[in-house]
Amino acid sequence: MPDPLRGRHVDSIGHRHYGDPDAVPPWRHPDPVRSGEDRPAVPPVTVSGQLRLLTDPDFRRWFGSRSISEAGTAASLVALPLLTYQLSDSATMTAAVAGVQAVPYLLFGLFAGAAADRLPRKTMMVAADLGCAALLGTLLLADVLGALTSWHVLVVAFGLGCGFCWFDAAAWGSLARLVGKARLAEANGLLWSTEIVLSIAMPALAGLLAALTEPTLVLGLDAASYLVSAALLVRMRAGLDPTVGPAGPARRLRAEIAEGLRYLWREPVIRALSLAGFGFSLSAGGVFGLLVVHADQVLAVTTADWHVGLLYTAAAVGSLFAALLLPRFGRSAGQGAVSIIGYGVFVAALVGLAVTPVFAAALLLWTVWEFARTTVSINGITVRQQLTPDELQGRVNTTGRMIAWGGTPFGAIVGGTIAETAGVPIAYLVLTVPAVLGLGLLLASPVRRLRIPAG
Repeated sequence: MPDPLRGRHVDSIGHRHYGDPDAVPPWRHPDPVRSGEDRPAVPPVTVSGQLRLLTDPDFRRWFGSRSISEAGTAASLVALPLLTYQLSDSATMTAAVAGVQAVPYLLFGLFAGAAADRLPRKTMMVAADLGCAALLGTLLLADVLGALTSWHVLVVAFGLGCGFCWFDAAAWGSLARLVGKARLAEANGLLWSTEIVLSIAMPALAGLLAALTEPTLVLGLDAASYLVSAALLVRMRAGLDPTVGPAGPARRLRAEIAEGLRYLWREPVIRALSLAGFGFSLSAGGVFGLLVVHADQVLAVTTADWHVGLLYTAAAVGSLFAALLLPRFGRSAGQGAVSIIGYGVFVAALVGLAVTPVFAAALLLWTVWEFARTTVSINGITVRQQLTPDELQGRVNTTGRMIAWGGTPFGAIVGGTIAETAGVPIAYLVLTVPAVLGLGLLLASPVRRLRIPAG
Protein backbone atom coordinates (compact mmCIF):
# COMPACT_ATOMS: atom_id res chain seq x y z
CA MET A 1 0.00 0.00 0.00
CA PRO A 2 1.47 3.36 -0.88
CA ASP A 3 2.44 5.02 2.19
CA PRO A 4 0.98 8.59 2.45
CA LEU A 5 4.16 9.78 4.14
CA ARG A 6 6.86 8.50 1.79
CA GLY A 7 9.43 8.99 4.51
CA ARG A 8 8.51 12.54 5.44
CA HIS A 9 8.79 12.14 9.20
CA VAL A 10 12.45 12.55 10.00
CA ASP A 11 14.38 13.67 13.05
CA SER A 12 17.88 14.33 14.27
CA ILE A 13 19.32 14.39 17.77
CA GLY A 14 22.97 15.28 18.20
CA HIS A 15 25.87 15.15 15.75
CA ARG A 16 28.55 13.28 17.67
CA HIS A 17 29.71 9.98 16.29
CA TYR A 18 29.30 7.10 18.70
CA GLY A 19 31.54 4.51 17.08
CA ASP A 20 31.17 2.16 20.02
CA PRO A 21 27.78 0.42 19.72
CA ASP A 22 27.69 0.06 23.49
CA ALA A 23 28.12 3.79 24.07
CA VAL A 24 25.17 5.68 25.52
CA PRO A 25 24.58 9.18 24.08
CA PRO A 26 25.11 11.84 26.75
CA TRP A 27 21.52 13.06 26.63
CA ARG A 28 20.12 9.61 27.46
CA HIS A 29 19.27 8.70 31.03
CA PRO A 30 19.66 5.06 32.15
CA ASP A 31 15.89 4.92 32.73
CA PRO A 32 14.26 6.35 29.58
CA VAL A 33 10.76 6.20 31.04
CA ARG A 34 10.94 7.58 34.55
CA SER A 35 13.31 10.42 33.91
CA GLY A 36 12.57 13.36 31.63
CA GLU A 37 15.12 15.91 32.76
CA ASP A 38 17.90 14.44 30.60
CA ARG A 39 15.79 14.11 27.47
CA PRO A 40 15.86 16.61 24.64
CA ALA A 41 12.85 18.89 24.97
CA VAL A 42 10.22 18.81 22.27
CA PRO A 43 9.77 22.39 21.01
CA PRO A 44 6.20 23.73 20.75
CA VAL A 45 4.65 24.02 17.29
CA THR A 46 3.34 27.44 16.19
CA VAL A 47 1.62 28.52 12.98
CA SER A 48 3.86 31.57 12.66
CA GLY A 49 6.93 29.36 12.94
CA GLN A 50 5.59 27.09 10.21
CA LEU A 51 4.95 30.03 7.90
CA ARG A 52 8.47 31.37 8.48
CA LEU A 53 9.86 28.09 7.19
CA LEU A 54 8.36 28.87 3.79
CA THR A 55 10.64 31.90 3.41
CA ASP A 56 13.54 29.49 2.86
CA PRO A 57 13.82 28.56 -0.87
CA ASP A 58 15.14 25.05 -0.20
CA PHE A 59 12.37 24.29 2.25
CA ARG A 60 9.81 25.54 -0.28
CA ARG A 61 11.21 23.09 -2.82
CA TRP A 62 11.07 20.27 -0.25
CA PHE A 63 7.54 21.30 0.72
CA GLY A 64 6.43 21.43 -2.93
CA SER A 65 8.06 18.08 -3.67
CA ARG A 66 6.33 16.34 -0.79
CA SER A 67 2.94 17.97 -1.46
CA ILE A 68 2.71 17.13 -5.17
CA SER A 69 4.00 13.66 -4.44
CA GLU A 70 1.36 13.13 -1.76
CA ALA A 71 -1.41 14.18 -4.14
CA GLY A 72 -0.34 11.48 -6.59
CA THR A 73 0.07 8.85 -3.88
CA ALA A 74 -3.38 9.53 -2.43
CA ALA A 75 -4.87 9.07 -5.90
CA SER A 76 -3.01 5.79 -6.49
CA LEU A 77 -4.17 4.54 -3.12
CA VAL A 78 -7.61 4.25 -4.73
CA ALA A 79 -6.56 3.35 -8.28
CA LEU A 80 -4.24 0.38 -7.59
CA PRO A 81 -6.74 -1.83 -5.70
CA LEU A 82 -9.57 -0.76 -8.02
CA LEU A 83 -7.54 -1.78 -11.06
CA THR A 84 -6.51 -5.08 -9.47
CA TYR A 85 -10.06 -5.98 -8.45
CA GLN A 86 -11.35 -5.13 -11.92
CA LEU A 87 -8.70 -7.33 -13.56
CA SER A 88 -8.85 -10.30 -11.18
CA ASP A 89 -12.14 -10.18 -9.23
CA SER A 90 -10.06 -11.72 -6.43
CA ALA A 91 -9.99 -10.61 -2.79
CA THR A 92 -6.63 -12.32 -2.29
CA MET A 93 -4.96 -10.59 -5.24
CA THR A 94 -6.43 -7.20 -4.29
CA ALA A 95 -5.15 -7.50 -0.73
CA ALA A 96 -1.79 -8.76 -2.02
CA VAL A 97 -1.26 -5.58 -4.05
CA ALA A 98 -1.52 -3.62 -0.83
CA GLY A 99 0.63 -5.98 1.21
CA VAL A 100 3.40 -6.59 -1.31
CA GLN A 101 4.61 -3.00 -1.07
CA ALA A 102 5.82 -3.67 2.46
CA VAL A 103 7.93 -6.69 1.41
CA PRO A 104 10.90 -4.59 0.20
CA TYR A 105 11.34 -3.21 3.71
CA LEU A 106 11.82 -6.77 4.95
CA LEU A 107 14.31 -7.54 2.18
CA PHE A 108 16.27 -4.31 1.87
CA GLY A 109 15.47 -2.16 4.90
CA LEU A 110 18.71 -2.85 6.78
CA PHE A 111 20.88 -2.27 3.71
CA ALA A 112 19.01 0.88 2.67
CA GLY A 113 19.34 2.33 6.17
CA ALA A 114 23.09 1.71 6.26
CA ALA A 115 23.47 3.11 2.73
CA ALA A 116 21.63 6.29 3.70
CA ASP A 117 24.17 6.92 6.45
CA ARG A 118 27.07 6.75 3.98
CA LEU A 119 25.74 7.75 0.50
CA PRO A 120 24.35 11.11 -0.78
CA ARG A 121 20.77 11.28 0.44
CA LYS A 122 19.45 13.56 -2.28
CA THR A 123 20.76 11.25 -4.99
CA MET A 124 19.03 8.29 -3.38
CA MET A 125 15.70 10.11 -3.16
CA VAL A 126 15.78 11.41 -6.74
CA ALA A 127 16.70 7.99 -8.10
CA ALA A 128 13.82 6.42 -6.16
CA ASP A 129 11.35 8.99 -7.54
CA LEU A 130 12.47 8.41 -11.12
CA GLY A 131 12.31 4.64 -10.72
CA CYS A 132 8.74 4.78 -9.40
CA ALA A 133 7.65 7.03 -12.27
CA ALA A 134 9.09 4.55 -14.78
CA LEU A 135 7.30 1.62 -13.12
CA LEU A 136 3.93 3.35 -13.28
CA GLY A 137 4.66 4.18 -16.91
CA THR A 138 4.81 0.46 -17.71
CA LEU A 139 1.22 0.07 -16.53
CA LEU A 140 0.08 2.79 -18.93
CA LEU A 141 1.97 1.20 -21.82
CA ALA A 142 0.58 -2.27 -21.08
CA ASP A 143 -2.94 -0.87 -20.91
CA VAL A 144 -2.55 0.83 -24.29
CA LEU A 145 -1.27 -2.44 -25.79
CA GLY A 146 -4.10 -4.44 -24.22
CA ALA A 147 -1.65 -6.57 -22.25
CA LEU A 148 -2.30 -5.39 -18.71
CA THR A 149 -2.80 -8.12 -16.07
CA SER A 150 -3.25 -8.21 -12.32
CA TRP A 151 0.17 -9.87 -11.99
CA HIS A 152 1.74 -6.89 -13.77
CA VAL A 153 0.09 -4.61 -11.23
CA LEU A 154 1.45 -6.81 -8.43
CA VAL A 155 5.01 -6.54 -9.79
CA VAL A 156 4.72 -2.76 -10.11
CA ALA A 157 3.38 -2.54 -6.56
CA PHE A 158 6.46 -4.43 -5.35
CA GLY A 159 8.70 -2.04 -7.31
CA LEU A 160 6.97 0.97 -5.78
CA GLY A 161 7.66 -0.54 -2.37
CA CYS A 162 11.35 -0.83 -3.30
CA GLY A 163 11.44 2.81 -4.33
CA PHE A 164 9.79 3.86 -1.09
CA CYS A 165 12.21 1.79 1.00
CA TRP A 166 15.30 3.49 -0.40
CA PHE A 167 13.68 6.93 -0.50
CA ASP A 168 12.50 6.54 3.08
CA ALA A 169 15.95 5.56 4.35
CA ALA A 170 17.52 8.67 2.83
CA ALA A 171 14.72 10.97 3.97
CA TRP A 172 15.00 10.17 7.70
CA GLY A 173 17.79 12.65 8.35
CA SER A 174 17.34 14.95 5.35
CA LEU A 175 14.67 17.23 6.77
CA ALA A 176 16.49 17.51 10.08
CA ARG A 177 19.62 18.64 8.24
CA LEU A 178 17.55 21.08 6.20
CA VAL A 179 15.68 22.91 8.96
CA GLY A 180 17.65 22.07 12.12
CA LYS A 181 16.44 20.30 15.25
CA ALA A 182 14.84 23.40 16.80
CA ARG A 183 12.43 23.81 13.84
CA LEU A 184 11.85 20.15 13.08
CA ALA A 185 8.51 19.86 14.90
CA GLU A 186 7.12 22.86 13.00
CA ALA A 187 8.40 21.53 9.67
CA ASN A 188 6.90 18.08 10.24
CA GLY A 189 3.62 19.63 11.36
CA LEU A 190 3.36 21.79 8.24
CA LEU A 191 4.23 18.93 5.90
CA TRP A 192 1.90 16.47 7.58
CA SER A 193 -1.08 18.82 7.81
CA THR A 194 -0.78 19.81 4.14
CA GLU A 195 -0.47 16.23 2.99
CA ILE A 196 -3.48 15.15 5.03
CA VAL A 197 -5.61 17.90 3.48
CA LEU A 198 -4.56 16.62 0.05
CA SER A 199 -5.31 13.05 1.05
CA ILE A 200 -8.84 14.08 1.97
CA ALA A 201 -9.63 15.61 -1.41
CA MET A 202 -7.66 13.32 -3.73
CA PRO A 203 -9.27 9.92 -2.97
CA ALA A 204 -12.77 11.23 -3.74
CA LEU A 205 -11.51 12.90 -6.92
CA ALA A 206 -9.57 9.78 -7.89
CA GLY A 207 -12.63 7.59 -7.31
CA LEU A 208 -14.72 9.88 -9.51
CA LEU A 209 -12.04 10.06 -12.21
CA ALA A 210 -11.56 6.28 -12.18
CA ALA A 211 -15.31 5.76 -12.47
CA LEU A 212 -15.59 8.20 -15.40
CA THR A 213 -12.45 7.00 -17.21
CA GLU A 214 -10.02 4.27 -16.13
CA PRO A 215 -7.85 3.71 -13.01
CA THR A 216 -4.77 3.73 -15.25
CA LEU A 217 -5.30 7.43 -15.94
CA VAL A 218 -5.09 8.12 -12.22
CA LEU A 219 -1.86 6.11 -12.05
CA GLY A 220 -0.48 8.22 -14.89
CA LEU A 221 -1.03 11.33 -12.78
CA ASP A 222 0.88 9.69 -9.93
CA ALA A 223 3.78 8.98 -12.31
CA ALA A 224 3.86 12.67 -13.18
CA SER A 225 3.91 13.58 -9.49
CA TYR A 226 7.05 11.49 -8.99
CA LEU A 227 8.76 13.37 -11.80
CA VAL A 228 7.84 16.76 -10.34
CA SER A 229 9.05 15.64 -6.92
CA ALA A 230 12.41 14.59 -8.37
CA ALA A 231 12.79 17.89 -10.26
CA LEU A 232 12.21 19.94 -7.12
CA LEU A 233 14.66 17.85 -5.09
CA VAL A 234 17.34 18.30 -7.77
CA ARG A 235 17.04 22.08 -7.43
CA MET A 236 17.76 22.01 -3.69
CA ARG A 237 21.17 23.45 -2.76
CA ALA A 238 21.34 22.69 0.96
CA GLY A 239 23.40 19.77 2.19
CA LEU A 240 21.27 16.87 3.40
CA ASP A 241 23.97 14.44 4.49
CA PRO A 242 24.82 13.81 8.17
CA THR A 243 27.53 15.70 10.02
CA VAL A 244 29.82 13.36 11.92
CA GLY A 245 33.16 13.51 13.59
CA PRO A 246 36.51 12.76 11.95
CA ALA A 247 36.33 9.77 9.65
CA GLY A 248 37.63 6.55 11.10
CA PRO A 249 38.74 3.41 9.30
CA ALA A 250 36.37 2.02 6.68
CA ARG A 251 33.82 -0.30 8.20
CA ARG A 252 31.98 -3.14 6.58
CA LEU A 253 28.30 -2.69 5.80
CA ARG A 254 27.47 -5.66 8.02
CA ALA A 255 29.11 -3.97 11.03
CA GLU A 256 27.11 -0.79 10.48
CA ILE A 257 23.86 -2.73 10.21
CA ALA A 258 24.70 -4.60 13.41
CA GLU A 259 25.30 -1.30 15.20
CA GLY A 260 21.80 -0.10 14.33
CA LEU A 261 20.28 -3.40 15.39
CA ARG A 262 22.04 -3.32 18.76
CA TYR A 263 20.91 0.22 19.44
CA LEU A 264 17.28 -0.64 18.66
CA TRP A 265 17.31 -3.79 20.77
CA ARG A 266 18.94 -2.13 23.80
CA GLU A 267 16.48 0.78 23.81
CA PRO A 268 13.46 -0.83 25.60
CA VAL A 269 10.87 1.66 24.38
CA ILE A 270 11.89 1.44 20.72
CA ARG A 271 12.10 -2.35 20.98
CA ALA A 272 8.60 -2.69 22.45
CA LEU A 273 7.01 -0.28 19.98
CA SER A 274 8.65 -2.05 17.05
CA LEU A 275 7.64 -5.56 18.13
CA ALA A 276 4.06 -4.52 18.94
CA GLY A 277 4.01 -2.70 15.62
CA PHE A 278 4.48 -6.01 13.82
CA GLY A 279 1.10 -7.24 15.03
CA PHE A 280 -0.45 -3.82 14.46
CA SER A 281 0.75 -3.70 10.84
CA LEU A 282 -0.44 -7.27 10.30
CA SER A 283 -3.95 -6.15 11.25
CA ALA A 284 -3.79 -2.86 9.37
CA GLY A 285 -2.30 -4.37 6.21
CA GLY A 286 -5.02 -6.97 5.97
CA VAL A 287 -7.84 -4.53 6.69
CA PHE A 288 -6.78 -1.76 4.34
CA GLY A 289 -5.98 -4.21 1.58
CA LEU A 290 -9.61 -5.40 1.69
CA LEU A 291 -11.25 -1.97 1.58
CA VAL A 292 -12.36 -2.27 -2.06
CA VAL A 293 -13.57 -5.85 -1.48
CA HIS A 294 -15.39 -4.74 1.68
CA ALA A 295 -17.11 -1.96 -0.28
CA ASP A 296 -18.24 -4.37 -3.00
CA GLN A 297 -19.27 -7.40 -0.96
CA VAL A 298 -20.60 -5.80 2.24
CA LEU A 299 -21.60 -2.22 1.40
CA ALA A 300 -22.81 -2.85 -2.20
CA VAL A 301 -20.45 -0.18 -3.59
CA THR A 302 -18.94 -1.53 -6.83
CA THR A 303 -15.59 -0.59 -8.37
CA ALA A 304 -17.43 1.54 -10.93
CA ASP A 305 -19.13 3.56 -8.18
CA TRP A 306 -17.34 6.79 -7.24
CA HIS A 307 -18.53 6.36 -3.65
CA VAL A 308 -15.65 3.95 -3.07
CA GLY A 309 -13.39 7.01 -3.07
CA LEU A 310 -15.38 8.40 -0.13
CA LEU A 311 -14.25 5.48 2.01
CA TYR A 312 -10.62 6.47 1.41
CA THR A 313 -11.55 10.10 2.04
CA ALA A 314 -13.15 9.14 5.36
CA ALA A 315 -9.90 7.44 6.34
CA ALA A 316 -7.96 10.57 5.37
CA VAL A 317 -10.25 12.68 7.58
CA GLY A 318 -9.33 10.40 10.45
CA SER A 319 -5.66 11.04 9.70
CA LEU A 320 -6.25 14.78 9.74
CA PHE A 321 -7.88 14.64 13.17
CA ALA A 322 -4.96 12.56 14.40
CA ALA A 323 -2.44 15.11 13.10
CA LEU A 324 -4.32 17.97 14.74
CA LEU A 325 -4.93 16.31 18.09
CA LEU A 326 -1.81 14.21 18.58
CA PRO A 327 0.50 16.98 19.94
CA ARG A 328 -2.02 18.02 22.60
CA PHE A 329 -2.92 14.41 23.36
CA GLY A 330 0.74 13.52 23.79
CA ARG A 331 1.41 16.44 26.14
CA SER A 332 -1.60 15.71 28.34
CA ALA A 333 -1.64 11.91 28.43
CA GLY A 334 1.95 11.02 27.59
CA GLN A 335 3.31 9.21 24.54
CA GLY A 336 2.89 5.78 26.13
CA ALA A 337 -0.79 6.33 26.84
CA VAL A 338 -1.30 7.60 23.28
CA SER A 339 -0.09 4.29 21.84
CA ILE A 340 -2.11 2.16 24.26
CA ILE A 341 -5.37 4.07 23.78
CA GLY A 342 -4.78 4.11 20.02
CA TYR A 343 -4.51 0.32 19.93
CA GLY A 344 -7.79 -0.01 21.85
CA VAL A 345 -9.71 2.35 19.57
CA PHE A 346 -8.25 0.62 16.51
CA VAL A 347 -9.63 -2.76 17.63
CA ALA A 348 -13.05 -1.35 18.56
CA ALA A 349 -13.45 0.37 15.17
CA LEU A 350 -12.42 -2.78 13.33
CA VAL A 351 -15.05 -4.83 15.15
CA GLY A 352 -17.61 -2.20 14.14
CA LEU A 353 -16.58 -2.44 10.48
CA ALA A 354 -16.98 -6.21 10.64
CA VAL A 355 -20.60 -6.07 11.80
CA THR A 356 -22.18 -3.10 9.99
CA PRO A 357 -23.52 -3.24 6.40
CA VAL A 358 -24.58 0.44 6.43
CA PHE A 359 -22.50 2.73 4.20
CA ALA A 360 -22.87 5.84 6.40
CA ALA A 361 -21.85 3.91 9.50
CA ALA A 362 -18.88 2.46 7.62
CA LEU A 363 -17.75 5.96 6.66
CA LEU A 364 -17.70 6.96 10.32
CA LEU A 365 -15.94 3.77 11.40
CA TRP A 366 -13.28 4.13 8.70
CA THR A 367 -12.63 7.65 10.03
CA VAL A 368 -12.23 6.36 13.59
CA TRP A 369 -10.13 3.39 12.49
CA GLU A 370 -7.70 5.54 10.50
CA PHE A 371 -7.57 8.09 13.33
CA ALA A 372 -6.35 5.35 15.63
CA ARG A 373 -3.98 3.84 13.05
CA THR A 374 -2.40 7.20 12.24
CA THR A 375 -2.10 8.19 15.89
CA VAL A 376 -0.30 4.96 16.76
CA SER A 377 1.98 5.16 13.72
CA ILE A 378 3.06 8.80 14.06
CA ASN A 379 3.47 8.54 17.80
CA GLY A 380 5.71 5.49 17.42
CA ILE A 381 7.77 7.10 14.66
CA THR A 382 8.23 10.30 16.66
CA VAL A 383 9.34 8.49 19.80
CA ARG A 384 11.84 6.44 17.81
CA GLN A 385 13.22 9.58 16.17
CA GLN A 386 13.64 11.35 19.50
CA LEU A 387 15.64 8.47 20.95
CA THR A 388 18.00 8.01 17.99
CA PRO A 389 21.18 10.06 17.36
CA ASP A 390 21.70 11.56 13.91
CA GLU A 391 24.34 9.17 12.64
CA LEU A 392 22.10 6.18 13.41
CA GLN A 393 18.84 7.63 12.04
CA GLY A 394 18.91 5.68 8.79
CA ARG A 395 19.79 2.33 10.35
CA VAL A 396 17.63 2.48 13.49
CA ASN A 397 14.54 3.89 11.79
CA THR A 398 14.61 1.60 8.79
CA THR A 399 15.18 -1.36 11.12
CA GLY A 400 12.30 -0.26 13.34
CA ARG A 401 10.02 0.19 10.36
CA MET A 402 11.18 -3.12 8.91
CA ILE A 403 10.03 -4.89 12.07
CA ALA A 404 6.88 -2.80 12.54
CA TRP A 405 5.86 -3.06 8.89
CA GLY A 406 6.84 -6.70 8.66
CA GLY A 407 3.32 -7.84 9.41
CA THR A 408 1.74 -6.01 6.46
CA PRO A 409 2.30 -8.63 3.72
CA PHE A 410 1.34 -11.45 6.09
CA GLY A 411 -1.81 -9.55 7.05
CA ALA A 412 -2.68 -9.10 3.39
CA ILE A 413 -2.27 -12.83 2.74
CA VAL A 414 -4.26 -13.82 5.83
CA GLY A 415 -6.99 -11.26 5.25
CA GLY A 416 -7.34 -11.99 1.55
CA THR A 417 -7.42 -15.76 2.05
CA ILE A 418 -10.03 -15.62 4.81
CA ALA A 419 -12.16 -13.10 2.88
CA GLU A 420 -12.03 -15.39 -0.18
CA THR A 421 -13.36 -18.37 1.78
CA ALA A 422 -15.36 -17.01 4.72
CA GLY A 423 -16.14 -13.40 3.78
CA VAL A 424 -14.80 -9.97 4.70
CA PRO A 425 -16.53 -9.67 8.13
CA ILE A 426 -14.88 -12.86 9.40
CA ALA A 427 -11.53 -11.72 8.00
CA TYR A 428 -11.84 -8.41 9.89
CA LEU A 429 -12.65 -10.17 13.16
CA VAL A 430 -9.64 -12.48 12.80
CA LEU A 431 -7.42 -9.48 12.04
CA THR A 432 -8.24 -7.94 15.43
CA VAL A 433 -6.19 -10.67 17.14
CA PRO A 434 -2.66 -9.42 16.23
CA ALA A 435 -3.53 -5.88 17.35
CA VAL A 436 -4.84 -7.19 20.69
CA LEU A 437 -1.59 -9.12 21.21
CA GLY A 438 0.41 -5.98 20.42
CA LEU A 439 -1.63 -4.04 22.97
CA GLY A 440 -0.81 -6.67 25.59
CA LEU A 441 2.90 -6.33 24.82
CA LEU A 442 2.78 -2.54 25.28
CA LEU A 443 0.95 -2.86 28.60
CA ALA A 444 3.68 -5.18 29.85
CA SER A 445 6.54 -2.90 28.68
CA PRO A 446 8.02 0.46 29.80
CA VAL A 447 5.96 2.14 27.05
CA ARG A 448 2.96 2.40 29.39
CA ARG A 449 4.91 4.88 31.56
CA LEU A 450 6.52 6.83 28.71
CA ARG A 451 6.17 10.60 28.79
CA ILE A 452 8.50 12.99 26.93
CA PRO A 453 8.17 16.53 28.33
CA ALA A 454 7.45 19.44 25.97
CA GLY A 455 9.85 22.36 25.82
